[in-house]
Amino acid sequence: MGDGLLTGAPDVYTLPGVPWTMFFHETGCAFHGAYWHDNFGVPMSHGCVNMRPSDAKWLFRWSTPLWPPSDGRFWERTGNGTVVHVI
Repeated sequence: MGDGLLTGAPDVYTLPGVPWTMFFHETGCAFHGAYWHDNFGVPMSHGCVNMRPSDAKWLFRWSTPLWPPSDGRFWERTGNGTVVHVI
């Protein structure tokens, strides 16, 4: 997960293996597990909602569309899914 620009600038980042990712905005914002900190409730991201990996796994498995998709598209699923309001 990241912007793919490996320049070393402070706002540029790439994190491998981000678990249970569910994008909710076309800019790349997502709900996802965060294994790199335990400071939840404090702003620490570039617009994402960081969650404990176990909580992100629960939300991922609760949401739709079902995983794995029946049409064989394993890496990306676009369109309508579960509506979630971020407050």
